[in-house]
Amino acid sequence: MNIIETVQKNLGFNALKKIDPNTQQTRGEEADMGNDALAQAGIPAILLGIYSRLEQYPDLTLLDQEQKGSLLENIFGKSSEAVVTRINNYSKIEDKHNVQQLEHIASESLRVVKENIGKDADEKSIRRFVAGHKAETLLYLPPSLELGSILNNENLDDRTGKMEGPVSSFMHRMEKQFNTSA
Repeated sequence: MNIIETVQKNLGFNALKKIDPNTQQTRGEEADMGNDALAQAGIPAILLGIYSRLEQYPDLTLLDQEQKGSLLENIFGKSSEAVVTRINNYSKIEDKHNVQQLEHIASESLRVVKENIGKDADEKSIRRFVAGHKAETLLYLPPSLELGSILNNENLDDRTGKMEGPVSSFMHRMEKQFNTSA
């Protein structure tokens, strides 16, 4: 199951586009603007934020819907404002409702991730889940967000994470294997 497509469909956004690793742009004729661009940047950024936190702290606490405060702050910590600013810049629309929309995306993303991990997940199964879905999500992350620099994880901004094909697919499988065996 593709988590990013599930979140996108559940929230009623248009289909997200994969990023071309050569041009570092979405594949298509025109650049997205507005809600389409907000979803294009917001959904993968939030999911990768969740995955990064789960890599650091592989327990289900982050996925608890009873959390207090902003979900974006719970996911991104002190970096949440920088993430929101970059997503707003990508969407080319400064709107006071963008933060509410991103909070809604975060809520649905947390719900879908928790549902897919399961209630009684242990550290190993959480790490396996993250390793199994991170590479797919990277295919949709706009590089202009520079999410890796915000989250101190340069692997998120690496072009090779967005490459597809026989050799890249083999390398992604190897990466998953090494990440899940820890």
